[in-house]
Amino acid sequence: MTATAQRVRRRSNPTPIPNRPKVLLLDYRRKLLAVTTNFWFRQLSSRFGFPDNYTTLDLETTGLSPADDLICAIGYTTVAKRRPVETKEVILDWTRQPEVDQAKLRQDLLQTADAMQRQNKQHHYPYERLRAEGVDPLPALQDILARLEAMEQRREVLIAHNGWRFDVEFLQSHFYNWLRIDFRIDPELMYDSGICEKASQLPERCDPLPYAGESLQDFSWRIGNVRARGIRWALDSHCQEQYGLFEKAGIDQSQAHQAGTDSLLLYHLFETHRTLAGCASRVDLHDEGSQAVATDN
Repeated sequence: MTATAQRVRRRSNPTPIPNRPKVLLLDYRRKLLAVTTNFWFRQLSSRFGFPDNYTTLDLETTGLSPADDLICAIGYTTVAKRRPVETKEVILDWTRQPEVDQAKLRQDLLQTADAMQRQNKQHHYPYERLRAEGVDPLPALQDILARLEAMEQRREVLIAHNGWRFDVEFLQSHFYNWLRIDFRIDPELMYDSGICEKASQLPERCDPLPYAGESLQDFSWRIGNVRARGIRWALDSHCQEQYGLFEKAGIDQSQAHQAGTDSLLLYHLFETHRTLAGCASRVDLHDEGSQAVATDN
């Protein structure tokens, strides 16, 4: 065999290269996020079958007031063994509900669409779509309530973005106002990805890390009440820029702000948080510069 043939054979049968851990370059914000998510992951996993099985949830509404506005759409993604097994969106048709002021409903939807347009965001739930594609709201609310109750029985965690201050408030308000059921989501069974993203950007004087003994619900309300300039944590802007969620989900960005789409984006965000949480033991918060951290995830 010639030397040339030997060289060709060596190239066609290369020596396998062992798998190497992925290396993440963490700036101070991501290091803070790693420590925060790790704290909540440990708190939740010590009590429940978390975080392998969970459900992500997103709501789209006619406004921002749980007492006065209505849920337009409910989206959720069910995750088993860290894999999404179902993504579903349910549009609620309030146009045939006799107790709903139809003129106000139309006006609220138009105002919401106008506000989103001014932010270069697309509104997907005009009055006509609710009427054409929506279902009776009351059975739909009963179904989501039954799902939440079943999750609590299984001790599975609900994932939402600004969940405690928005999604939970809307759901609890609707359960009471429309079903006459005073249901309260277990404060131990909700992970708020939005609040963790916000906390990771706050200065030290704002106490962004969880207190000893603080619940996720209390942490979410405390951090949610902090006012600071330049803090961004929306799924379609900040989280997309940081983590490329739409590329991971294989979804076009024009589909943002649809409840089903956003629930799937939340799955990818939460799995990113899982990766960061696994880096926490190797993070040095005293060094505010960037730090390379190896992870097997």
